[in-house]
Amino acid sequence: MMKRRKSHNAGFTLLETLVALVILATGIVSILLLFPIAMERHRISTLRTMTTTIAQSQLGRLRSGDTDITFHQWLRDNRLYTLADNEPASQYVSSWVVSSQPVGEINLGLYRVTIGLRLWNGRTEYYTTYVTDR
Repeated sequence: MMKRRKSHNAGFTLLETLVALVILATGIVSILLLFPIAMERHRISTLRTMTTTIAQSQLGRLRSGDTDITFHQWLRDNRLYTLADNEPASQYVSSWVVSSQPVGEINLGLYRVTIGLRLWNGRTEYYTTYVTDR
């Protein structure tokens, strides 16, 4: 009678292990390449949120009459406003400009007010509202 030898072919070959490692490395590198893109998108989103908040705050003050001065005085004071380095918004916005145009053929006290926020990257974001001077 012949004895059969036990075969020790269980397990993975070197080639199978290398193929699995290449597939795993490709997946990890693909995921890591997404992080810089996601961080840039997050930075842009934060910048837009902050500029919108700043514009809404300024235009909201103007609309609600929450200024201690008149509408026309506020426009003169904010025609060109440069933020100081110690102001919280200065990390997003360097300055803003405000313009106003009367609405309608007869001046009934209704104005279209536009604020343009100059960002540190050179872009300008514009926001518009309508207010009365009364």
